[in-house]
Amino acid sequence: MTVKRLAQILHGPFRAESARFAVPATGEAPDNRFLAARNEFSNAFGDLARGKRNWQLIAFALCGLFGIVMTGYVRLAGSARVVPYVVEVDRLGTVVTVGSADQMKIPGQRLVAAQLAQFIRSIRTVLPAAAAAAEAEILRRGYAFAGPEAAGFLNAYFANPTNDPRALGARLTRDVDVTAVLRIPRSNVWRLEWTETTQTADAPPERSAWEGYVTVKLMAPATAEVVEENPLGVYVTSLNWTRLSGHRTAPADSGASQ
Repeated sequence: MTVKRLAQILHGPFRAESARFAVPATGEAPDNRFLAARNEFSNAFGDLARGKRNWQLIAFALCGLFGIVMTGYVRLAGSARVVPYVVEVDRLGTVVTVGSADQMKIPGQRLVAAQLAQFIRSIRTVLPAAAAAAEAEILRRGYAFAGPEAAGFLNAYFANPTNDPRALGARLTRDVDVTAVLRIPRSNVWRLEWTETTQTADAPPERSAWEGYVTVKLMAPATAEVVEENPLGVYVTSLNWTRLSGHRTAPADSGASQ
């Protein structure tokens, strides 16, 4: 027996075992039933789990969007908005055209001057104590033209009993006649002149000339109440006045002036 034949006999069994456990030439892993079962389970239920997760994400996104939309609707419903309309009628009162006044038109100077004259008359007029309700109504209409700063000035002025028209009405009356309302060129400041006639029970009427300056700001009305009280949106942001002169008239002139 040659040496080569002996080597073949000794190495034969080991070659058979190595052939049993060798990895196939194609590169595939050995057949394992547990791995195959796990892969089958993942393929069957993994798609379901991923689909469920995707639907959950979509549902959460829709809930968030719904919440945002509902919040917007609530805020819109809570904010009151007034849309003014312009209605044109003929001589018989028949409606000709109707349109929304989307853009605020700047009122003419004559209209602003008329509103300012009404403002001065409202805050300077003093009615008798018997007409306290009418005095309160006149003051309320005057305050409708006052901005926050002007309203603060009037509150401080009327806090003094010597200036409070409700207290003054117990002993005197005051009529106001606005004689001039002029705008300062290239500014929002207006100059007003008026005459006040004060009447007491035991003295002849006293006439005094006054001058005042007001700063005006135009703002569109935001509510129906403001449209009724201040339709042009004329607001006085600051004001001051001073007395120029004064004198008492004779009884004959007093009777003629009444």
